[in-house]
Amino acid sequence: MSKHIESLKSLINAWRHVDVEGVLKFVHDDISWNNTGGFKAPVKGKENMRKTLQAMAGSIKESRWRLFGWAEVGDTVWMEGVDEFINQEGIRVAIPYAGVLEFKDGLILNWREYYEGRLIEQMLAGKGVSAEVEAMLDRPAA
Repeated sequence: MSKHIESLKSLINAWRHVDVEGVLKFVHDDISWNNTGGFKAPVKGKENMRKTLQAMAGSIKESRWRLFGWAEVGDTVWMEGVDEFINQEGIRVAIPYAGVLEFKDGLILNWREYYEGRLIEQMLAGKGVSAEVEAMLDRPAA
């Protein structure tokens, strides 16, 4: 298995424990992180990513982020997975996504995520995870 995939899996494991510093070990100081699927400008720099992750961590009771598949060419990794979590109010959010990571010197320099943001709003409003999303997530993690 490639080194980048191992780094990604270790990063995911850190986030399953909502370990902000554990995630940041795999991130370049000059990270550009588009974590909103294009709703907002990318988070720029490790310190800003730290602040964003700390804010997210405060709302997460349990993280179940997992990958379904990936491909790697050189320093670029494409991934498909689900960002699933239970928030502090006990609401389950499960967002299927695809993403691209670009590595430099073994660290993630550019991180782009693609997902349907309206799903988060619906789930947080109490509409639950739809049958269509459940069907997408009903497969083993890689």
